Amino acid sequence: MKNVLLATTALVFSAGFAAAEVTMSGEANMGFKYSEFGLDYADKKTAGWYSIELDITGTMETDTGLTFGASVTLESDYEDGDNQDYSGVVFASGAFGTISVGVIDPIADDYGLQDIGFDGIGIDDIAEDAGFLGEADVRWDYATGDFTFGVSVHTIYEDYGLGVGYDQGAFNFGLTYDHYEDGSFDVNTTSLLLGYEANGFAGHIYVTDATDNGTSYGIYGSYVTGPWLFEAAYAKADDDSLTAPGVDAYGIGAKYELGGGAQLAGGIGAIDSDTVADLGVTFSF
Repeated sequence: MKNVLLATTALVFSAGFAAAEVTMSGEANMGFKYSEFGLDYADKKTAGWYSIELDITGTMETDTGLTFGASVTLESDYEDGDNQDYSGVVFASGAFGTISVGVIDPIADDYGLQDIGFDGIGIDDIAEDAGFLGEADVRWDYATGDFTFGVSVHTIYEDYGLGVGYDQGAFNFGLTYDHYEDGSFDVNTTSLLLGYEANGFAGHIYVTDATDNGTSYGIYGSYVTGPWLFEAAYAKADDDSLTAPGVDAYGIGAKYELGGGAQLAGGIGAIDSDTVADLGVTFSF
């Protein structure tokens, strides 16, 4: 999961159309990570970490009620060195839903296991290991009542995905199918996410299965009391997995609300036989 920075601002204009708006929002975190076997990005057991994401979105509404918009996302973190990245999306919304074109997450990316810690210690990666997802540059999303539907495709590569979600409040689920193709290498992935939340308790079960890449799954649970959230997670990739065969992972964590959208959060656990942990602050405004 991502965690959040930078103020949201809005500029409103009028110039021959109903209304136009530009908003800025973002997310960020900072803290420390630990790995007994050594961190991938730092070649040390313990090192500082930061992550920033800034979204700039402009929208306009036509006299006929259609909304057109564009969004640019700027990102910076320590992953693979001091990484800087950006992406853009153009979209149109109306009674038909929303059609987006650009650098877009495939539908199946919307569903996965919740990780623990301020940035995440990687338990979700093991749960999602079998899911070999394709890419997308066109996407359609539609919501009606408690249901959401989506289709994503890549118009250059032979990748596509389908998804349906349901959120009744206490109970929710997501079911997705994803097709990835790279020459003679085809992978079809089916994923299911089941969730329940009530009276301070929340739980999620996630399972994904892919041709030639096995099955992986995970379970997450949390409990909120006052400003505290306590959480635990477990994940397993089966022996047929290509990148984490037979690996399991587990951990516990806690988050404390500091107010104004800021949290102090940390987690500790094990991925295979590697002890991992993190501690830091996330914030949004």
